Amino acid sequence: MEYKGRITKLKWIPLPRTEKAEALYNPYCGFYSIYRFFADSRTEAVEGVPIEEVRAEPSKQLCLVEINLLPFNETELPEEALEIVRMIFERFIELKKQMVVRFLYDWEGKGILSEPKDIAVIMNHMSQLEPLLKEYTKHIYILQGLFIGSWGEMHNSRYLSERHIARLARHLYECSGENTQIALRCPNFWRMLFKTCRPLERAVAFTDIQKARFSLFNDGIMASDTDFGTYGNVGMKDSKSYSEKWTRKDELEFQNQLCRYVANGGEVINECPGNDAGPALEVLRKMRISYLHSDYDEKVLNKWKASKSGVNETLWKEKTAFEYIEAHLGYRFTVEEASLSIAPDKSGRFKASVKIVNRGFAPCYHKYEVKFVIRDASFSEIYEYGVDTDTRMWMPEEPVELEALISTEQFGLSSYILCIGIYDPQADSPIQLADTFSSADHMGNYNLGNFTVIS
Repeated sequence: MEYKGRITKLKWIPLPRTEKAEALYNPYCGFYSIYRFFADSRTEAVEGVPIEEVRAEPSKQLCLVEINLLPFNETELPEEALEIVRMIFERFIELKKQMVVRFLYDWEGKGILSEPKDIAVIMNHMSQLEPLLKEYTKHIYILQGLFIGSWGEMHNSRYLSERHIARLARHLYECSGENTQIALRCPNFWRMLFKTCRPLERAVAFTDIQKARFSLFNDGIMASDTDFGTYGNVGMKDSKSYSEKWTRKDELEFQNQLCRYVANGGEVINECPGNDAGPALEVLRKMRISYLHSDYDEKVLNKWKASKSGVNETLWKEKTAFEYIEAHLGYRFTVEEASLSIAPDKSGRFKASVKIVNRGFAPCYHKYEVKFVIRDASFSEIYEYGVDTDTRMWMPEEPVELEALISTEQFGLSSYILCIGIYDPQADSPIQLADTFSSADHMGNYNLGNFTVIS
């Protein structure tokens, strides 16, 4: 049936929708595993398997890749070491994972003894790695730390002065890809680097200035009132220098603002009342946590698996705290409403609109492609309408309204399906939505409803 005249009306039938209570496994967020390598060995350090045989769980999108430079803490990196780093990166690309990369000199808690005695050695290692860090910037989401300290965590190091931190941070910024975040171990390092107590502001977020690329990681989340030394006992208002660590309350508020635009993640450790299910959900949401280690601390993780979520929503009430946390790490987009106007506007076009809410703990920090798609059941006719929006600004619990004007002049059939699709060109992956109304089709688009053309 061909419509040669003007379409005057549509009959719109939206699909019923509710949120589904399960994890989505989208890019750049979720639980992660750690993979360890020495820069002078072609095998993984823990399992002992060759680099090309390393395996990763399909459900985990992020991998923390630790590369130990200890064998070269007094020399430059030889070509063979650089080739091994390249092999490691290539393997995780083959596995279709996004990498959080940590270069370090210590796995035994002996930071000062293990790291180079001359900062120039570290600086040179960064310079030598620069071509690889920039070549693989599409696949390196975050660089954790500045190569220094025990376990690469920026403590127990000879290089923690403001002068040394600033020098290392600036150099790593210059040596890494323009879209790669660099995560600092404590919020006070961020303030010390940029000489401000004001978190990153929207006006400069995602630009190429230095502070827009520095994020946080915390491998002591909820371990104690100070997260094992991550925070201090000075109130923000009483702080006399940028390097001071604030009280837990003030540091959590600082992270809540800063991590609107840069990522936050790490490890939960030391089973205690502070990481019981209720407080844990509150803290993870406040910190805007995107990623957590899936194997550590087992006592904390097992406590979450044995505890109800405590969330006062029918959907999640009977789920465990672990299931709730896994499903909400990072971003979690759900379509709340979808509509299609039944009559055209003055230009003869119809308006498609949806309301999307991010139910996750954090934003996505990546600009995805968003489009409405109209197709028939057999995919013989497909029409796409791009949406001008910035998914990096889809903040948790803040509804986003998306619209597109639909021209119907090309329609040749009587029945169509209205879909929405969100796609990440960097990870080459469609983004999963948290709705029950349909599964994504083979193009990664979700059915919002059906409409019939009335001429």
